[in-house]
Amino acid sequence: MKTLGEFYREYIVGRDDLTTREFLEFNGECEVVKDLFGWKLYSGKHCIECRSSEEARFLKVFLDAGMQEVAVPADDNYLKQILPELEHLKKRTDEIIALHVDGVLRPGIKERVRRQVYQELLN
Repeated sequence: MKTLGEFYREYIVGRDDLTTREFLEFNGECEVVKDLFGWKLYSGKHCIECRSSEEARFLKVFLDAGMQEVAVPADDNYLKQILPELEHLKKRTDEIIALHVDGVLRPGIKERVRRQVYQELLN
């Protein structure tokens, strides 16, 4: 199974159309929302405005994995093409991590272990 870091290096790094997006501090669950003004990614009280649902979904994967900065392709069609594999990879990684931290009772420790695993996978 490919890691998120491998996916990012293979499909994102090196493209000519990248812009860098920085995240505010992660604050709980991420949610993609469409309102009258466009697409937004919420994490707690923090909000990131996005140009499309594809950009919001792409950013959600990496914000949830703990990245503070991510390069985003400008081509929404390209994002639409790679999102199914990226989201599947993220879901499968979450499932594997959950299996290994299942016996940990304290939620704070579970989240800390999850973050550390994602940091390793993104390197």
